[in-house]
Amino acid sequence: MYRKFRRMAVRTVSATFMTGILLSAAAAHAETWRLSSMMTPESFEGQAYQRFADRVKEYSGGELDIRIYPNEQIGSMDAVVEQLSAGVIQLAPSAVSFLSRWEPAITYAGAPFLFDNYQHWAAFIRGDLFQGWLSKTRASAGIGVLGDIPSFPRGSFRTLLSKEEMKSAADLKGLRIRQFDNKLVISVWENLGAEVRVLPWGEVYDGMNRGIVDAVTSPAELIKSTRFYEVAPHIIRTDEYPQAVAFMMNQQDFDALPPKSQQALLKAHGEAAKYAADLIDAGLNSMVSDLESKKGVTFDTGFDTSELVSKTASLYARMNAAGDLPNGLLQAVETARAAAN
Repeated sequence: MYRKFRRMAVRTVSATFMTGILLSAAAAHAETWRLSSMMTPESFEGQAYQRFADRVKEYSGGELDIRIYPNEQIGSMDAVVEQLSAGVIQLAPSAVSFLSRWEPAITYAGAPFLFDNYQHWAAFIRGDLFQGWLSKTRASAGIGVLGDIPSFPRGSFRTLLSKEEMKSAADLKGLRIRQFDNKLVISVWENLGAEVRVLPWGEVYDGMNRGIVDAVTSPAELIKSTRFYEVAPHIIRTDEYPQAVAFMMNQQDFDALPPKSQQALLKAHGEAAKYAADLIDAGLNSMVSDLESKKGVTFDTGFDTSELVSKTASLYARMNAAGDLPNGLLQAVETARAAAN
C-alpha cells in the first residue's frame, strides 16, 4: 500500500514538475510586442489597451505578450511612429493622421468640420480612396493598421477647453490654442482666428499653467483623466471631427507571426474596441454631470458651431480651387455621405 501511494505521489510530482517546465518553456519562447501609448493607464483608452493585452496573451496561449508603455514613456507620437517604422516597437494606437508623413493625404482623416457625423466619417475611412492611402503607407513605411479603425472610437465627441468662457466663434480670435503638428489642422484653426501653438500632449497641462496656451481640443472622455478642466474650466462641444484609435503596427513583425498569434491580435482588437465603446457609453452622462458639479467648470454641449463649419467649408473650397486638396477627396466625402444615409 505504501509503495502504491509512493508511486502515485511520484507521478503527481513528476506531472506537476513537467507542467511547470512546459509553462516555463512557453513563457521563455513567448514573443514580446511593445505598445506605446500617449494615454494614462486609468483613462478609458488605457483600460482598453490593457484589455487588449490581456486578451492577446489569452488567445495566443501565452505565445505573444503585449508590454504597454503609457504616458509617452517612449516619446511623443512623432518619434514613436518613426520607431514603429523601424521595428523598435510594434504597436502605437493613436490617430491615424500621424501616418501622414508618409502619405500626406491621410491627414484628411482628421479634417476639421468636413464630416457630418461618425457614420459619414466611418464610411469614408472604409472607402477605396482612404484604404488606398493606407496601402501606400504599408509599402513605404512598413506600417499597417490592425483591425477596423472606426470600430475603436476615441470618445463620443470632441471638445474645446479654454481658460475663458467661449460664447461664439468670435471668441476664437487671438486665442492661443494647443494643437499637434499637423499643417491642415493648424490651417483650419488659424483660419478661424486662433493663434496655434504646437505642444506634445503630455505637456498641455503644464503649458496651460505657464500661460503658453489658453485652450486645447480633446475628446470628451479624456477631459477627466488629463485633468485639463483644472486649468481650462470652460468646455464647449465642437464636433470638430469624428475620431477613432488606429492600432498602427509594424507590418513586417505582424506578417512574421504564426497564424495563431495573428488571429489572437485581431480577435483581441475586436474585443478591446467593443470594451472601449461600452466604457464611452456608460461614462458619458456621468462625466458631464460630474464636471458640471465642480466649482468653476462649465460644459456647453449646445455651442453653435455653424459659423465654424461655414468658415472651414470656405477654406476647403479655396484649397480645392487651388489644387491643394488630394485628388478625389471631395467626391469620396460625398460618396461616403450617401453610403452613410
